[in-house]
Amino acid sequence: MPLSWKLRSRAGLVAAVAALVAVLPARAEITPEARAVVDRHVAAIGGPAVALPPRSVHLTGTIQAFGFTGSMEVWNAAPDRRAANVALGPFNLKDGVDGARAWRTDPSGKLLMLDGKDLEDARASAWFERERWLESDQGGGKVTLAGTEKDSLGTYDVLEVAPPVGRPRRLWFDQKTGLHTRIVARNDERTTLVRFSDFRVVDGRRLPFHSVQEVEGMGMNRLEMTVTTAVMNEELPPALFAPPGEGGESAITYLKTPGIARLPFVYSAKHVWLRASINGGPPADFIYDTGASITVLDSVWAAKNGIASEGRLQGQGAGSAGTGSFAKLTSMRVAGANGDGVEMKDVRVAVLDLNTHLAPFFWREAAGVIGFEFINRFVSEIDFDAPLLTLHDPRTWKHEGAGESVPFTLSGHVPIVDFTIDGKYSGGFRIDVGSGSTVDLHGPFVARHHLDSLVTPALPITGGGFGGVFESRMGRMKSMTVGPYTWQSPLVILSGAQGGALTSEDFAGNIGNGILERFKVTLDYERRQMWLQPSKRFGDPDRFSRSGVQFARVKGKIVIGQVIPGSPGARAGIRPGDQVLSLDGKAPTDIGLDAITNRMERSPAGSTVKLELARDGKRYKKTLKLEELI
Repeated sequence: MPLSWKLRSRAGLVAAVAALVAVLPARAEITPEARAVVDRHVAAIGGPAVALPPRSVHLTGTIQAFGFTGSMEVWNAAPDRRAANVALGPFNLKDGVDGARAWRTDPSGKLLMLDGKDLEDARASAWFERERWLESDQGGGKVTLAGTEKDSLGTYDVLEVAPPVGRPRRLWFDQKTGLHTRIVARNDERTTLVRFSDFRVVDGRRLPFHSVQEVEGMGMNRLEMTVTTAVMNEELPPALFAPPGEGGESAITYLKTPGIARLPFVYSAKHVWLRASINGGPPADFIYDTGASITVLDSVWAAKNGIASEGRLQGQGAGSAGTGSFAKLTSMRVAGANGDGVEMKDVRVAVLDLNTHLAPFFWREAAGVIGFEFINRFVSEIDFDAPLLTLHDPRTWKHEGAGESVPFTLSGHVPIVDFTIDGKYSGGFRIDVGSGSTVDLHGPFVARHHLDSLVTPALPITGGGFGGVFESRMGRMKSMTVGPYTWQSPLVILSGAQGGALTSEDFAGNIGNGILERFKVTLDYERRQMWLQPSKRFGDPDRFSRSGVQFARVKGKIVIGQVIPGSPGARAGIRPGDQVLSLDGKAPTDIGLDAITNRMERSPAGSTVKLELARDGKRYKKTLKLEELI
């Protein structure tokens, strides 16, 4: 049964820090009502003489977040340049905008150039940090009065401010003081609130020396920044804002052949499983996941293996959020039985409770998830037929052989590729090798195109992810297309998630291995290209269980997880929680999850499956007559 899950950090550390000292908001226009609010604000910060943004601002200070206290240094300069350097616990993070370009580094120093929505958001942040809406032409933006708001601290005039590039944000101005004291920014599925206080005069202009950022629904990810020094109008060299030289390559060692590593993998439950050794320890099972923004260790596994964690965070999953912490590893070696592979030194990871929600679906536990900071250092060639993962050095790799390329952008850390459903419903989809689904359509995309009424019949299903489980609906549509490739009758999941990544408004959905396994998939992060070569599965129809029964492993026992209403399992009286003692006379653990899944999906309609079950201490037998449910 399809399962989609993930860890996301689109409320990631770099983005969160950047937002602390930035504001998002476009077309050169201001309404008279908004002008009155801006004029009061200008008077409050020092009057018309200091109203225009200074040539540059250089801030230093302290930052508290994720259970750590660290330091920050931020620069901005005309017209739309900014840069920041943050040292926080095990992380040293840099980001910047030098005009049309924006960049950031990962904790190991690898440079990442931004594109797509991330580039738009970074440019908008620089525009707002420069307060260009105060300029005579509003910096090319648009400023309107959105209304008033009240809270226990006072009453506020709220302006809707839109930059030339990027999303609008709402700026709150205290009616008593005229000062800009709050920002409310909607960034896809996430709403961020920044509060400013402790205003002090620097060169005749009042600046906030204290700010607090919070993400709605993720209270643990609170960031507090205190400015210690503020210098205006100093000369800042252009190189300060330009992308730095690459770093972190020396952290990668190829174990056999320079520039290439071939890793056989286990393809089980429609997930890619690799073996990895942490800090020189014995190899353990990890899931390879292009949808994970950071490599993750399961919290129980980490504790058993003596890996200390620190700090705290809330991570965003497919349908919800959960809590965790961080750890710093001396090494992570990903290798096959023949010793081929790679080793990465000095790795920062998240530590989260993965197996509580995931192990029942997989019938096995994962030591962790291999995520973006590892994956983006390679050109990854995933051959589902072999099955083999080949990691190439992007500096020496070039595509050879068959296949077609399609471009992608990055959203946070996830590749985004354009797909079209039924020849007319198009959008950007996240490429998610950590998902066993076919297509998870995000709720806003479903609503925008009224797909609920088109996907009939649709079956209720349970999906799981980091942070919990949620109910969705599954059905079929007519076709799906990516680049030059089209196939018929794809299964689609209409997400029922109430929060998290599957409620994204920016993107149409997630593409899981139910689709990706149709191809040999090559992901080139440096050049932002995905190469697709049809595999032997390309022409296979999407299949769903013909029994309507899901099998899960809980506390060492195989039990019924979900029973689809109206299915053969439901008509036979099988209930969730029933223990499965045998299937066609064999213990389910002797058969294995993948063999049972194939039996239920591929056996002809009309064939039978005999189950022996236990409920409330009593044994009973059922015979299921399989049928096509969807």
